[in-house]
Amino acid sequence: MSSPSVTPGPSVGATPAMRQYFEAKRQYRDAIVFFRMGDFYEMFYEDALTAARALELTLTSRSKDAAGGAIPMCGVPFHAADGYIARLVRKGFRVAVCEQVEDPKKAKGLVRREVVRVVSPGTLTDAGYLEAREPAFLMALAPAHPGPGVGAALLDLSTGEFTVAEYLGHDSRAALADDLAVLRPREIVAPAGFDAASEAIAEARIEARITIAEPWTFDYESARRTLLAQM
Repeated sequence: MSSPSVTPGPSVGATPAMRQYFEAKRQYRDAIVFFRMGDFYEMFYEDALTAARALELTLTSRSKDAAGGAIPMCGVPFHAADGYIARLVRKGFRVAVCEQVEDPKKAKGLVRREVVRVVSPGTLTDAGYLEAREPAFLMALAPAHPGPGVGAALLDLSTGEFTVAEYLGHDSRAALADDLAVLRPREIVAPAGFDAASEAIAEARIEARITIAEPWTFDYESARRTLLAQM
């Protein structure tokens, strides 16, 4: 599943609310941003085009931007948002929910908005939107320490099941691909530049979203301390 295209950056003439949207999109470039405006979550630019196709929503347009072009827009009622989010996630998309974090009636000027949650194929836990008896595995892959090889961590957020493994030796990629074909994770998180993740998915012939993270988040010592702190 390809990620939404990057929305153009803020330009001169953008409204204060749209500047908030641009900031949320800057932080979550690979996600569809659900931007709360009153009783609706709105999507703009490429996010609107993508969501309208995936959810069969009516595509409209907002007032023109500084360049004179109409801004594509679509929206869903806030009380029904979870169902729409689940549908997008099951299609392989990642959704960032940008919420109004203060009471509009008490706000002085522009209502403050922040991304309060991010939902992806491996983090969808609502039982109402999961297939019965189907695990919703989130997997992380990174170079083994010490290498060569691949280190893997597997988590099912709906049950709390957590497993780690290493794939070492000349047949490590084939062994990883075999396990991927059986486990069928919904999402795989991997550091930028680590091609083994996409290669293993292709070899296993499965569909899984790949979420790219900064390499420093896979630092061995930092990860070790975090894991030990949870035990």
